[in-house]
Amino acid sequence: MNSKQVADELENIYWIQGDGKGKPFQQYADFVRQQQAEYYSLLLNHDKLYAKVVEQQAEIEALKLQLHTTLTNRDLRTYDGKTEINNEPLAWALRKAQEK
Repeated sequence: MNSKQVADELENIYWIQGDGKGKPFQQYADFVRQQQAEYYSLLLNHDKLYAKVVEQQAEIEALKLQLHTTLTNRDLRTYDGKTEINNEPLAWALRKAQEK
């Protein structure tokens, strides 16, 4: 039985009781419907937040790729078959990096 069915059953009890005796059951039905509405609202917000996180992760990956490409294009240069990093010979730059 889902929450809508529970609320409907509670409301049926309200109508069966009559003479105001079933008033608490109507209040229970209203409460169940309110809780159901809040649940669906939270679920919708969760889906929106998840979509935003996925979008931001994609943007971060795109920025990482752009940064890597920019650094590669700027820092690695090849002249006459010799590769240099920031105008330093590649072998010397690699040794310097290994020493750190």
